[in-house]
Amino acid sequence: MAALPLNLKQGSAVHRAIQAVVVLALVLFALRAATTWNRSGLSLLTDALIIAIAVTGLNLLVGFTGQISIGHSAFFGIGAYTTAILVDTYGWSPGWTFFPSVAVCFVVGVVVGLPALRLKGIYLALVTLALAVAFPSLLNRYESVTGGAEGIKGLRYLPPSWTGLEGRSDLAVWFFWLALGLLLITSLMARNLLRSRVGRSMIATRDNETAAEVMGVNIALVKTGVFGVSAAMAGLAGSVFALKLTLVDPTLFTLILSIELLVGMVIGGAALLWGPIVGSLVLVYGRDLAKSIGEDNNIDGLGGIMFGVLLIVLMFAAPQGLVGLWRRLRIKVVRILPKPPVSAAPPPTPSVDSHEPALVAAPADPDQ
Repeated sequence: MAALPLNLKQGSAVHRAIQAVVVLALVLFALRAATTWNRSGLSLLTDALIIAIAVTGLNLLVGFTGQISIGHSAFFGIGAYTTAILVDTYGWSPGWTFFPSVAVCFVVGVVVGLPALRLKGIYLALVTLALAVAFPSLLNRYESVTGGAEGIKGLRYLPPSWTGLEGRSDLAVWFFWLALGLLLITSLMARNLLRSRVGRSMIATRDNETAAEVMGVNIALVKTGVFGVSAAMAGLAGSVFALKLTLVDPTLFTLILSIELLVGMVIGGAALLWGPIVGSLVLVYGRDLAKSIGEDNNIDGLGGIMFGVLLIVLMFAAPQGLVGLWRRLRIKVVRILPKPPVSAAPPPTPSVDSHEPALVAAPADPDQ
């Protein structure tokens, strides 16, 4: 019997085969959910996917760049209201509203990110907290545009003809595929961003700003840029949420939503690519389970207590999130060894008559 853990080289045939099996399993799960689940079950899964889009952006900001934000409910709401106003007032096609929603949220995110150039930690958190608290009041104040406390109702986004879906009867299936597709796009964007030079700059900024600046990282550009990208992803999620719910009102975008987004990120695992998806699923399904327990027992507040206890247990059992826990358990069974770095040129061969010591290339450390 082979000794544990098993060592697999990254990119090897076995590693690629395992990845293919995982992808195939996820595809089969999505197909089964879309074809066999009832409308309520599929709607709940869609909610989790929408939340995961926003949490993916929040993870880029908090997990990988180290900036604390408690104001993402405002960006979520800005995206939702941008879509609602364009559809209701100006007659836009719902799908085309995603682009201006993302653009508006990006600009607002950059502006809100400007204080991050001088503020850190809890002080930056207070600035974003003020945004989250003020946003519902602003919606009520500008009633002529936002509809005030009544909000905007009657939004519809029926499946386009090219999808082959049949209007209202397949509405739940349409929003499931829409949310899943947008989540895949945002996750792929986040993955590619983190593997680029910008991603390395983000992590360097999080770990040590002074050292990053000495190494040539433009701290101001990284902070404001990531704030904008994170806000844009939250706005995209808000747009899909508004169309799925068919309405928007100020009560949907309160501070509670910001806290839930943070909770989803922490449950899944900060600074981990799979963290937002896993955390959002646990958040949505855990909250729904706790609510059903409270309703079944007819005890006010029991659902909230159960959900709070669940979060406490998860934090004790998995302080680095569920994905972090999975990685710690997996490494005891299988270790993925990264590819060794490719040398730019072979070390110079010393002359026979030279009295200088030979230059020997150090072996690559597979754990780095």
